[in-house]
Amino acid sequence: MHNKQEALAHRKKIRTYSKRLVTTLSTISFIGYIAASIFDISVLSLCCTIASTILSVLSFALNMWSLKDHFRKQDLNKQLGIDNTPGQKKLTKIYLDVTSSVLFLAGGIIPILPFESPIIPFISTTFFILGCITMAANTIHTVLSKPQVEENNNHQNKQCPNC
Repeated sequence: MHNKQEALAHRKKIRTYSKRLVTTLSTISFIGYIAASIFDISVLSLCCTIASTILSVLSFALNMWSLKDHFRKQDLNKQLGIDNTPGQKKLTKIYLDVTSSVLFLAGGIIPILPFESPIIPFISTTFFILGCITMAANTIHTVLSKPQVEENNNHQNKQCPNC
């Protein structure tokens, strides 16, 4: 059981750094898309859109991985007899991550669709902005709930000092 906890912790580190890299690349791609749209460089706009879509799919997959591991950790804690701390704040964070990934994905797919309309860049940008707002809300939520998470971690360490 101890190895499973170590494996989950290792997976979480990999996932965390991967999500940071994907988020940084997504932001760069988003800025490139906006710049290409402003300067009417359609080839660059298309490349940024495709890159953004691929990164959004990766982000979505990483967020679903987080959700799966969250439930795995709860099941493992039950098997070990460790009380699960209330996971609603963690679930809210994961759900906000998934929502922002879906919004970025929609923002990336819309310009690739075979529709010709001058409002498509505005619709796509709206989804990107909604994704950014969701990410900002998630960041604020994380900052506000961080003291509670640290308290829960201290409580869990007292219950299982060898874990």
